[in-house]
Amino acid sequence: MGFKSFILKKTLQMKGVSGDQAESIAKTIEEHPEMAKSLKALEGNKEVKALLEKIQKEIEEKKKAGMPEQYAAVQVMEKHKSELAKHREELAPLMQLMGVGR
Repeated sequence: MGFKSFILKKTLQMKGVSGDQAESIAKTIEEHPEMAKSLKALEGNKEVKALLEKIQKEIEEKKKAGMPEQYAAVQVMEKHKSELAKHREELAPLMQLMGVGR
């Protein structure tokens, strides 16, 4: 694992990503650097960024209310399914990193 991958892994872990998932993401980015550019483009898309922030906030609220994270994520993602489908192309690299659809 290169230095950039190591830093990425540690940064993800500091943001709350599990060690295994952080390692998997860092490895994928190292093997497919073009994916990093696609992910960076998401940051510039205000509509997608707002949607992801809204989803994250709703998941956090459900977790604080005592719901397990996985259940909260499924519930919130289901709620925003049509919005996510609208941005399917832009979100494809992120979904690939997250292991959705594997």
